[in-house]
This record gives sequence, structure tokens and C-alpha cells, in this order.
Amino acid sequence: MVLKLSEKEIEDFIFKVNFKKMNGLVPVVVQDAATDKVLMQAFMNEEALKLTLKTGKMHYWSRTKKRIWLKGEESGHYSILENVILDCDNDAILFKVHQIGACCHTGEESCFHNSFIALEKEELDGRFLEKIYEVILERIEKPKENSYVASLYAKGEDAILQKLGEEAFELVLASKKNEEKEVVFEASDLIFHILVLLASKKISLKKIFEELKRRHKVKTEKS
Repeated sequence: MVLKLSEKEIEDFIFKVNFKKMNGLVPVVVQDAATDKVLMQAFMNEEALKLTLKTGKMHYWSRTKKRIWLKGEESGHYSILENVILDCDNDAILFKVHQIGACCHTGEESCFHNSFIALEKEELDGRFLEKIYEVILERIEKPKENSYVASLYAKGEDAILQKLGEEAFELVLASKKNEEKEVVFEASDLIFHILVLLASKKISLKKIFEELKRRHKVKTEKS
């Protein structure tokens, strides 16, 4: 969900920011709104901050090129603003974003991927589905050669629904065999194609999560 602010709210926020400490710049940290993962660190001047708050897309000041740049202006990997948080001294800003595609120019999810000490493998949870969904959505909006998703989408909704039905039936058969490995495999196929269907209709996973949460709340209140 893009953060939408009025002109007055934008002006009031900018007025609070202390740009003097760094000669017109302020350091900013960008964090994935869904996973809380730190994606990048950059700098903004007042105009870049104003553009960010006004458009809902992250803009920064390049100290090398001496100009404002829009994140994703070449790659299409935009950072969509969801929340903005000013620190206690008003001289640093935290942005929560919905990241489209990789954030780092190297293709990595985050610019912070060069760890001095080997980190433990990241635990997988439901938020990983959002990453898969974003890749699927990108394949639909920017088709690539030999992309399965792009090919399936090009065949139309009936083809997607047919594939979804096939995967559901295969999951039923796998379940009847009572083979865990096969059930996991077929369930993964089914979930993947559900994501394809949702992406094709531009239905975000957030809406699905909200509906599940609503149902859970209703059942909890009744019990």
C-alpha cells in the first residue's frame, strides 16, 4: 500500500528534518516493509525527500553524479513507499518500502550481502511467498524469453485455470498415496499456480492475508 500524504503533511514532515548537520543532506535507511530486512542506505536532500513523499517512489541524492535519482529508473526495480520514520534527533530517516525486484544493482535482494562472519541460513516463513509473487508479477508485466510464467499468462486465463485444476487433482492423488515427499511437491506446484492466478488478476497476497486474519478473528471471538 503506497503511503499517501497531503501537501501539508509533506511540508510539516520536511520542516522537522535537520539537513544542516550534513550540509543539506540526510542519511536514510531503507527497509523491506514485509520482512524488516535492511535493503540499502543512501542520502537525500530536501528535494529528493519531497519527491519521495509526493510520488510514493524512493528518490535519492547521488553524491557521485551530483543529481537526484529515482530508484528503479533504469532497472524498473522501484521501491514503493509504505511508511516513513524520523529518528530521535531528526537527522536520519527510516523508510519502509515494498520492493519490486532486487534492490541491489548486483541483483542481490539487499545491498548488505557481504557479511564478514558467515550468517546462519535465513529461516523460511510465509513472507517468502511474497517474494515469489513479486517475481511472478514481474514476469507477467515484463515478459522474458523462455519464462514459464510469461508463456502461461500469454495463453490466457483459461490456460491458467486449467493448469490450476490439474495441479489440484495431482495433489489429491498424491495425498491418497500417502507419500509425504510427493504431497509436498504437488502442494508446492498448486501454491505456485495459485500465485500465478492472483498475479494475473493483480490481487495482492496482502488481501488474502487480511481475509484469513478476518476469518481467524471471527472464529476466535466466537469460541
